[in-house]
Amino acid sequence: MPRELPDFDTLVHLHRENPEELERLRVELTSAIMENAPPEARRRLEGLQFRINMELRKARTPEARCVKLSSMMHESFAELNHALHNPPRAVKPDTGISATVIPFSASRDKTRDH
Repeated sequence: MPRELPDFDTLVHLHRENPEELERLRVELTSAIMENAPPEARRRLEGLQFRINMELRKARTPEARCVKLSSMMHESFAELNHALHNPPRAVKPDTGISATVIPFSASRDKTRDH
């Protein structure tokens, strides 16, 4: 069974006194999430983790790592926000995904209640 995430003070202590152990903890907890993820989500999560690891390698300081990961999260949230507010335009035409949207009318909703 994977370790639990330590409290904040413990994480700060590891960051200051034993960064190698903090990194081992990060890898261990991340691996546990990957192993417990549904198979259909695992490949995407592994790809995302690869991108994160590459960005962490490129950043020279802990502050740079934090800024880069924060930026990646903000970009992801912006994409999600765009998709939620512009659903037809959010689906890329070359994905091969198609769907028929069936509008719900007021008369149809009334027939369900009876």
